[in-house]
Amino acid sequence: MRSMHYLIYICYLLLIIFLIFFDRKKPMQRLSWILVLIFLPGIGLLLYWFIGSTNLLYYRKEKIRKRHGDVFNELDEIVMENGHGFEVPLSRGAQFHQKYCGSVFTTDNEAEIYTTGAPKYKQLFADIEAATDHIHVQYFTIHNDGTGRKLIDTLIEKVNQGLEVKLLYDTLGCLPTFIMPELWRLRKAGGSVISIRPYTRAINYRNHRKIVIIDGKIGYVGGMNMGDQYTYGVKGMHWRDTHLRLTGSVVHSIQRVFLSDWTASTRRQDIGLRHELRHYFPVPDAPGNLKAQIIASGLHGRTYGEEIVNLSYFNLIGQAKKRVWIQTPYFRPPETMVHVLKTLAILGVDVRIMISNSYASGDLFNHSTNNYFLRHVVGSGVRVFLYKDIMHAKTMLIDDDILCIGTVNLNNRSLEIDDEVYAYFESKSLNKEYEGIFGRDLANSRELDYPKFEKQNLISRAMESVASFLTPFS
Repeated sequence: MRSMHYLIYICYLLLIIFLIFFDRKKPMQRLSWILVLIFLPGIGLLLYWFIGSTNLLYYRKEKIRKRHGDVFNELDEIVMENGHGFEVPLSRGAQFHQKYCGSVFTTDNEAEIYTTGAPKYKQLFADIEAATDHIHVQYFTIHNDGTGRKLIDTLIEKVNQGLEVKLLYDTLGCLPTFIMPELWRLRKAGGSVISIRPYTRAINYRNHRKIVIIDGKIGYVGGMNMGDQYTYGVKGMHWRDTHLRLTGSVVHSIQRVFLSDWTASTRRQDIGLRHELRHYFPVPDAPGNLKAQIIASGLHGRTYGEEIVNLSYFNLIGQAKKRVWIQTPYFRPPETMVHVLKTLAILGVDVRIMISNSYASGDLFNHSTNNYFLRHVVGSGVRVFLYKDIMHAKTMLIDDDILCIGTVNLNNRSLEIDDEVYAYFESKSLNKEYEGIFGRDLANSRELDYPKFEKQNLISRAMESVASFLTPFS
């Protein structure tokens, strides 16, 4: 009997070796999973099967690429034709985005910034109501409240008017909001509704994007999902976020992201479009003069999402000469990001991190994980500010001419796991505008008390250490 136990355990160890050593994870990640699998044999194997392994995900991506490769290639060709990256000198940031991320550089855009939900939703619903051809909507979370139901009602009205309406939603992100009956109502009315990654094994790989494209000419991207809390706040606290309304050729890049995700989420050869692909990329109406790129991870892009956002952020931050001002709800960056932020601060670059002092849920966990990583940077000169209400914006100001706004949190999930998207701008005027917004946020923030923060008691140290082990999943 004991021999049988030994044999089973040896087989289990061989299985661990096969699973872990042939995975594409980093060495420390593989070591962590080895420890989990050895000390939690049954539970560890289930955890690895559902959230740890990347092999099946890569297999599915390749399968999707083979099935719809022609669609992805045509999308790339269409957007590349409308770019201007081969006609003007490119900065190092724009070059990297074009060469590695497959992001097209455009120069004919306009942008409007929203920092609260009410004006964003007012303009969004007005644009949807004025649509004449198609509406493409994609959100990580849609709430079953006044805002979420208004979105569904408005989309149903446009379906009844004969427009092509498509809606993508993240399965896990929308699960706790009880929005499914409303989505079924839109589907029953004739709208096309698809959940992103409906298979169980992708539970750890979420699509965190929040984008809308209207008639191929107006695009929205940023941190706001669809829900009342983005307008009215939660727990009596103001909700501070950042979202963009874009026009110009950069909208074509947002359209490519949506249609790539739509294509990847269908399980049929026919992806269900009414028109040829080029129909969804019309010539912009009134060209502006704003330089912009869209950077997105996932199936979109020539490298299939291999750390696109992580390397993009690392490249931009590493080039900073004057300042790096970051807003993020969660501060849980990879070690390389911690090192570059510390190095810049030591060299005299003005590095500021603004995080939320409160959260809609999970305050203890979020504060513990944030503090664990903040302790690695505060002694170097990095300044940390706690926004007094809820800070949900995902933005980055670099020097006097670079601005990034999108869905990217400064944590492991956004930088290395989830499908994200952000708009990259090269503009002194837009950078200056957001500098003013950041300044107003500073007035509603308090700077971290560094001497008090460094006096860490044993209990808080233990809580932070335990919470830090869960950051790859949060």
